[in-house]
Amino acid sequence: MKKIGECSTHLPYTIGRQTEIEKAREMMHEHECHHLPVLEGGKLVGMISSTDLANLTSGQAIVVDEIMTDEPLVVDPDTSVKEVVEAMLKNSYGSAIVSAKEGSTWAIFTSIDAMKLLHEVLP
Repeated sequence: MKKIGECSTHLPYTIGRQTEIEKAREMMHEHECHHLPVLEGGKLVGMISSTDLANLTSGQAIVVDEIMTDEPLVVDPDTSVKEVVEAMLKNSYGSAIVSAKEGSTWAIFTSIDAMKLLHEVLP
């Protein structure tokens, strides 16, 4: 069975918690992504997604910290893909952070990564 660390996106783009949401929109558009881990001092403090931004009007002067998910799903890289997908479904999350182990980088597993895996097994 595949481990989540084998099929995740390593070193994803990140954003700071005090960054204005317009910058988050620009980054997601520029990097063609839908999730940005939120860091403060190099430490993970949350997650912001395109869904979080969808109901906001352009030009609102608020920062990422005000709308981010402050308890993202964090999993060990040796966790099975099935376990992670089950947790994502149970919590209605579109992504999970894959924690770093010694000698490896941290990563993100998204619903798009899950679709890629599904595509591999379909005839």
